[in-house]
Amino acid sequence: MYERIERIKKRVIVDHYPICIEKYRITADVLEHSKHDPAMVQRGKMLKAYAERMPIAIADDELIVGLGASKPMGLEIDPNYGIWTQDEIDSLIEDGYIMDEQDQKDLQELNKNHDPATQIGMQGDIFYEQEDERILKLLKAGLVLPPWKDKSEGRGVGGGYAQSGLGLGPSLVLLLVDYTKILENGTLALIEQAKECQKELRFTDAESIDKFRYYRAVVMAFEAINTLADRYSALAFEMAEKETDPVRKEELKTIGETCSWIPRHKPRTFREAIQCFWFQFLMLSPSTTLPGGRFDQYMYPFYKADLEAGRITKEEAIELLCCMRLKDMELNRTSGKNNRKKNAGFAKWHNFIIGGVKTDGTDATNDLSYMLLDAALITKTPHHTITLRVAPSTPKELLLKGVECIKAGLSMPAFVSDESYTEFFTMHGVSLEDARDFAITGCLDANLPGKSRTGPVPMTIMTVIFDLFRHNGINVKNGELAGIQTGDFTQFKDFEELFAAWEKQFKYCVGIVGERNNVELKVTQEVLPDPLRSALMYNGIESGKDIWCRHDIPFDNTASVCTIGMVNVGDSLAAIKKLCFDEKKYTLKELYDALEADWVGYEDMRKDFLDAPKFGNNDPYVDEIVARCYKMFTDFVPTLTTVTGGITVPCGISITSHQPGGLLTGATPDGRKAGTLLADGTMSPMQGMDTHGPLAVLQSAMKVDQDPFQATLLNMKFHPSALKTEADMEKLASMIRTYLTNGGKHVQFNVVAKETLIDAKENPAAHRDLVVRIAGYSAYFVQLNESMQEEVINRTEHTL
Repeated sequence: MYERIERIKKRVIVDHYPICIEKYRITADVLEHSKHDPAMVQRGKMLKAYAERMPIAIADDELIVGLGASKPMGLEIDPNYGIWTQDEIDSLIEDGYIMDEQDQKDLQELNKNHDPATQIGMQGDIFYEQEDERILKLLKAGLVLPPWKDKSEGRGVGGGYAQSGLGLGPSLVLLLVDYTKILENGTLALIEQAKECQKELRFTDAESIDKFRYYRAVVMAFEAINTLADRYSALAFEMAEKETDPVRKEELKTIGETCSWIPRHKPRTFREAIQCFWFQFLMLSPSTTLPGGRFDQYMYPFYKADLEAGRITKEEAIELLCCMRLKDMELNRTSGKNNRKKNAGFAKWHNFIIGGVKTDGTDATNDLSYMLLDAALITKTPHHTITLRVAPSTPKELLLKGVECIKAGLSMPAFVSDESYTEFFTMHGVSLEDARDFAITGCLDANLPGKSRTGPVPMTIMTVIFDLFRHNGINVKNGELAGIQTGDFTQFKDFEELFAAWEKQFKYCVGIVGERNNVELKVTQEVLPDPLRSALMYNGIESGKDIWCRHDIPFDNTASVCTIGMVNVGDSLAAIKKLCFDEKKYTLKELYDALEADWVGYEDMRKDFLDAPKFGNNDPYVDEIVARCYKMFTDFVPTLTTVTGGITVPCGISITSHQPGGLLTGATPDGRKAGTLLADGTMSPMQGMDTHGPLAVLQSAMKVDQDPFQATLLNMKFHPSALKTEADMEKLASMIRTYLTNGGKHVQFNVVAKETLIDAKENPAAHRDLVVRIAGYSAYFVQLNESMQEEVINRTEHTL
C-alpha cells in the first residue's frame, strides 16, 4: 500500500548533506538594492525574492511539494542569523557535509560584503562597552551556552543559528503562529485586510509611519507565498505535459490544480489543506524549532469533510501524512561546531501535537490523532516530532497507540500533562479556554496558537554557577571575578548557611541572564522584524506591529531561563549535607581539596559521595533538596523584567546541553568527575544513579512542583523485553497516565537494548534507521557524536 513512501524515504535518508548558499546570494542582493529601506520592508522584500528566485523541483512520487533549499536535502545558509567563517565551513566538511570549492569561494566573498548587523550583531558592542563587563565575564565563564571567547562571538560570526553566545533566541521561533488564518481565509482575504488597514492610516505620529511600513511588508509576505505556489503549479502542469505514465500524469495535474487554488483561497480538500500548510511552513522557515501546533485539531474538519463526501480513504490520507513527514526530513539545518555539541544529531523540533482536550474541556481525540501515529510507524523517521497531550479523558486506545510507537523504536510520541501545562497558563492569568488550547513549541515549551511568544531560552548551566559559588565568585578558567563573593566555601558552619550563599550566587548569575535576554530582545526588535509571523499572530494584521514590539498579546511569555544540571547541584548539596554536616565524616576543606584534584587521590572519599542519596530513587532526603532548588528557580525567574513588559518564565529542557555544560564544569560533590556529562533534562536522574526502578524515578519527580515550569523533561529507557506483551503495554500506558495526572509534566522513552546501541556505534551502516530520543527531539543514533552516543547507551535501562 505504501510503496511510494518507501521509495521517497530512500531518497531522503542520506549520509552526506550539501551546503547551499543560494539564499545568501539572494539576501545579499536584496540588501544591496534596499540599503535605505527600514528593516521591516527589507524583510518583506527578502521573502518576496526567496519565493521568486529560489530553485524549485518536484521529485518522483511526490504528492506534497515544496523544497527548503536550493539542492535536494541541502542545508541553506541564512546570513540573517550569523556569518559562517571558513574555519566553520572546514569543520562542517570534516563532519561529512558537502560544499563545492566555488561555493566556498563565493561564500567568503559574500561574507566580506555582508554587514553582520543581525539578531546577534549588536550584542557584543553592548556587553564590551560595559565598564565592569559583568555580563561578558559570565558569558566567558560558560553561564549560558555556548561560552563566548571574544568580541567576534557577539558579531554574528561563528556559525549562526544560536551560535553566538545564545541559547535559543527569537530567531529560532519558540512561538506558534495561527495556521488557521490562511487555512480558513486564504491569503487574498488577508492581503485585502492589510491593504484596508493601510488605507485607514493617517500620518499623525511616528507609530502610524511604522505601521504603514509593516503593512507594506505583510502584503509582500503573503504575496510571496502565492508566488511560490504559482511557480509549483506551473512546474507541475509543465511536467504533466511531458509525463508518459498516466497515473503520474494525473498526480502532477492534481498538484498543479492544488497549487493554483491555495493558498489564495480556503482549501477545498484535505490534500489542499496539507499543501497549504506546507507552503506556510516553508515560508516561515529556516527555523529548526518551527512548531506544527495542534495539527489533528485544525486539520480534522478537512479530513472529515473529504471522508464523508467519499473523496478520500483513510489509507490515502495516511499516505499524505507520510509524504508530509518525509518533506520535513528535507528541511535540514545545522549550526557552528560549538553548537553542534549542544544540538546533536541534526536537532530539529518541528513539534506536532495530538490529543488533549478542546477549549470547552471535552476530549479532543479524533481519527487524525491516531493517523499521525500511523504515519510515524510507516515512515520510521525522526521528524517531525509528535507529542501526545494526556488528560484524564484521553482514551486508553490513544495511549496504547503511543506506546506501540515507542515499542517499535520510534522514541515518540513524547507524553505531556494537560493538567500541568494548563495550570501553568492559568496561574499567569490566561483564561481557561485559551489555556486548554496550548501546544508545544521547540522541545517542550508551552505556547498558545498565535497568542503567546517565547523569545530567548538561554541554556543556563547551574553547575557553572555552583563552581562560581564554590570558588567565591572566581572563574577558575581565567581568574576573573565573574560572579559575586559569597564566602569561603570551606568555612560555612551549617547547611543552611551554605545553601543561603549558594542561593545568593544563583540569583546574581540568573539575574545577569535576564539582562542578557533583554539585550537580545532589544536587538531583535531593531534588526530582525518578521512580517509573516507577525501577521499570523493574534490580531496580527490589526495591530500593525512586529510581534516582538507588541504589548497586547494574551500571554506575554517574552523570555525564559532554562536550567541545566540542577539535579547535579541537588545531589551535590544532599551529599554535602549528609557527609559534611549530618555525619561529619568529611570537612568542607577536605571536600574542596578533593574536588580541586578531580577526586584523584581521593578515590575512597569519592565512593562515599557517589553512594550518597541520589535523585530518582524515591529517597526524601535528596528529593526534598532537589525540589527546594527547583522552587528557588521557579520563584526567582518570574521576577526578571523584560523590555517588552512581559514575564520571564522558568524552563527545564536540555537538548544536549548537558554534554557541553558538563565540559565546562569542574568536579562536583555528587561524585562526578570534571568535564563529564551532567544529568539531562530537569526530572531525569543522573545517568546510572537511579537504581530502584521506574516507579521510584517517577515518585522522585512528583516531589518537584512542576506546574510553574514552562517545560520539564524526563527521559526513561526500557529494554525491549519490558514491552513483550499487551499486558506490558497496558502497564506502561497506565504508568504514563498516573504520572501525568498526579503532578508530572512530561515523560518520554527509548525502547532499545543496550547491546543494540553498542553494536550501532561500532557498525553504523547496519543501523542507519535506528531512532533514539535525545531531549525534546529524536535523531538517528548513528548521526550523534560519540559523546552523545555514550550518554544514550549509559542511561539506566528499566524493566516493568
